[in-house]
Amino acid sequence: MSKKELAKVEETNTALVVADMDFAADAGAGMENAGQESFAIPFLSLLQKGSPQVDEASGAALEGAKAGMFFENVTGRLFSGKDGVIIVPCSYRREFLRWGARANGGGLRGVYSPEEVADMRTKGQVVELDGRLYAPEPDKSINPEKSDRFNDTRNHYVLIIDQESGAWSEALLSLTSTQIKKSKMLMSALASVKLKNSGGQLYTPPTFANFVRVTSAGESNDKGTWFGVKFELAGQVDRSEVYAAAKAFHSSIAKGGVQVKYEENPSEVGEASGF
Repeated sequence: MSKKELAKVEETNTALVVADMDFAADAGAGMENAGQESFAIPFLSLLQKGSPQVDEASGAALEGAKAGMFFENVTGRLFSGKDGVIIVPCSYRREFLRWGARANGGGLRGVYSPEEVADMRTKGQVVELDGRLYAPEPDKSINPEKSDRFNDTRNHYVLIIDQESGAWSEALLSLTSTQIKKSKMLMSALASVKLKNSGGQLYTPPTFANFVRVTSAGESNDKGTWFGVKFELAGQVDRSEVYAAAKAFHSSIAKGGVQVKYEENPSEVGEASGF
């Protein structure tokens, strides 16, 4: 058989295989036994100068990755910090993450609610030093190099909207330290959105009725420089399928159906983020 004839057969076979592939009819197949615990919620993080994805000597560097870009850790997608990412804010939760000091091996050592931390402060189990919260040593002293630290963390559960295909994916954007102010500004902006109902009365729509653009910008203080986030309202969600997906994500979070593995966050939720 000549190369031309073989190529024709291969082309015909490929066409036959493609014709037999009905992805829509088999939608969801292969996931029958996968519960929520089988999936990892991606983190949407802002790369800094010291991020492994940027550092070529880290062994985890990504081609084209630069400080100031956004990184989604499950698929490895990179987003321009200048152009930004379009998100739909689905839910918000404030938590305190207890991180072990690096001198003692580091790592996540607990997740606490604001009420729990307030109670621990009353009992002297959490102490503030230089604007940061620590767990005292057995002798009740505080050593920033050895004492566990409690990071005030503002979690924004979002849908990332692909601006080219229109597809969406779930993610978690965690903000701490200097970025807490940005989190507060976003929440205030969302609370300020008002629409009119059929009776002409104003009401605040759900957060997941809004598109938000998040970009990055350089920031600095006397301790150094880094990239921070900037939020901008980008209009109301105008696609029913996106709204339905956002509402379902919100419901899942409210029911406790979303498990977060903070130790898998590329920026360690503030421990190594640089801001």
